[in-house]
Amino acid sequence: MRKMLNKKGFSLVELMIVVVIMGILIAVAIPLYGAITKNANNKTCATNIETIKNTCANYYASYDQTAVGSLDDIESMMDDGEMPVCPLDDTKPYKVGIQANGGAQVYCQNTTTEADSDHMAADTGSLAAAPAVGGTGQTAIVAVLSN
Repeated sequence: MRKMLNKKGFSLVELMIVVVIMGILIAVAIPLYGAITKNANNKTCATNIETIKNTCANYYASYDQTAVGSLDDIESMMDDGEMPVCPLDDTKPYKVGIQANGGAQVYCQNTTTEADSDHMAADTGSLAAAPAVGGTGQTAIVAVLSN
């Protein structure tokens, strides 16, 4: 008669099933991770844009209705003393269009195509051309600040 051998370890079939299950989980997780990261970057960029706009309004209110004159003025009003940067590319700073009423239009330079428009989540278009002042309630841009 044969002796029964002690069976230790896993069979090849069991190991292959585990590998297949892990492959399926990874195939699902990687696209989800990319979407979550993109969503987080979009929200961070939108928050940065709102922070810059609010800082410009605070500067206008704090300094006797004087509009921001440079990016240094904005940086001096920031909590950490630095201008926020876009999470996609920190080498391209935000462009800030200063309005005569102290408001600001902020443009993320990392938005170059319509496909990227969900990234910016704020004002659209280039700040090079100031919007027309008219019955629409828009205020003309008096200065464009960028590095």
